[in-house]
Amino acid sequence: MSSPLIERMLQKHNLTSVHADNCESFLQAHGKAVLFFAEDPARYPESNDVAMVLPELLKHFSGLSGAIVDSSFEHQLQGYFDFTRWPALAFFVSGEYRGAITGIHNWEDYLREIPALLQARDHNAIPVINLQESSSD
Repeated sequence: MSSPLIERMLQKHNLTSVHADNCESFLQAHGKAVLFFAEDPARYPESNDVAMVLPELLKHFSGLSGAIVDSSFEHQLQGYFDFTRWPALAFFVSGEYRGAITGIHNWEDYLREIPALLQARDHNAIPVINLQESSSD
């Protein structure tokens, strides 16, 4: 479930909503990408804070594309990755998962952690499985 604030912020910044049918193609189409897992902002109020920071991160890190994970797909997709806290920003390079930053952080933390995630060695990457096939299981 999203909040009106998250919806307005994402529309204002023209971010894509990804779901089972388009997530893999979104990640493959963007060399460097971040997926925003908001969960329910009523339960996790930091989601609104991360929604405000995400557009600024996209401006700061040129070449980084962002999308929000549709609430109908969040828990299924989250199960493939190594984070268990909400909200989360999951980072990908060439479709491979590089890691996540959960919760809200100071700006300096983002500036330090995001480049490290985007430059992680390939042996640390987790390839994204074919999400369309797994959603029919």
